[in-house]
Formats: sequence, structure tokens, C-alpha cells
Amino acid sequence: MVEKEIKNHRIVIKNIEDNQTIADTKVIRYDSAVNSVIISAQSILDKKFYQVYAIIFAENCLYKFYGTIRGVMRENEMEVLIGKCETMEERQAVRYSIALEGNIEGVYIDDEKILLHKSIPIEVIDMSSSGILLKAEAGVFTIGEIYSLIVYTNAGTLKMQCEIVRIKSNGTLVEEYGCRIEKVQRD
Repeated sequence: MVEKEIKNHRIVIKNIEDNQTIADTKVIRYDSAVNSVIISAQSILDKKFYQVYAIIFAENCLYKFYGTIRGVMRENEMEVLIGKCETMEERQAVRYSIALEGNIEGVYIDDEKILLHKSIPIEVIDMSSSGILLKAEAGVFTIGEIYSLIVYTNAGTLKMQCEIVRIKSNGTLVEEYGCRIEKVQRD
């Protein structure tokens, strides 16, 4: 692993003790000499010692590390000491962290678009050329379902036909939906 592969990419850090998310931020830099990543100190509310695991959304894969945070701040930055790395998932396309909002306007049944009476609000977490990760109310979708999505950007509106390929629940009223993009139309 080299710095350019993970610098400015998303890192999610969780406490090993209770599996609670400590930080969801970006890697500022990677120090290969001590095998650590530097993150913004503002991304961690309670600055103390933690045994953690961290998932880094690298250029073409996901990395998982087990390590520690000492809780020491330097120049508004904190160091996360990371141990042995394991590759979790190879990526075919680069994912970009974006914060956009949108709506599900309909679902597809037998290739026919059925409009919903009331659209379902969603939040876009990240996106690649072939997929999109959404956050929405729990239980809204099931794997294999195909829907019509509208995402609002500064450059205009994107309309997509997407298929749910995975669902991640964290026990709250919100779930993450991994989707394959089937068709895209830009207005």
C-alpha cells in the first residue's frame, strides 16, 4: 500500500470494544515508516485511547486494519496506528465520496416503470462509474429490486435505473443500499 492509493480517501474507524463508529472521515496522509494514517482531529469527538479497526476505501479496493488511536493531537491531526492489512474487496471502478440528495421516484416491474405516489428521499454516500451507495430508511428495498432514482447535483439532475445488489444494516432506522447502475440520463 502506498500513500497515493489512500490519501484523500474515506476511512471509517470503529471501536473494537463496542463496534461503534468513532470517525468517518478522509485520510490526510499515510506514514509507511510507522504504518499509520493521519486524520483530522475534528473527526473524533472523544480524544482518548482506542483499540480500533479501520476500513479504508482505497482507489481499487477496500482495506481493513486493526490498530490503535492514542488520543494525542498534533496540529489538529490525530494518528491512527494500523497493523496488518487485509484486502476486503477488489474494486473494478474508482468510487468517489459525494454528499448528494435525491429521490426514488418509481420501481420497475417486468421492465415497466411504476411511479410511486410519494417519492422516497435518499442520500448518496459514494458513486463509481458502475455503482452507487445510498442511505435510506430501513426496509425500503430488497436485493434484486430495480428502481428509478433522481439525484440532484450542482451541474444538473441525474436520472438512473439502478438494481439493489447489497444491503447493510447497522441496527438503526437507516440502511445502506449498494446498487448497480443500469442506465443514466442527465438533464
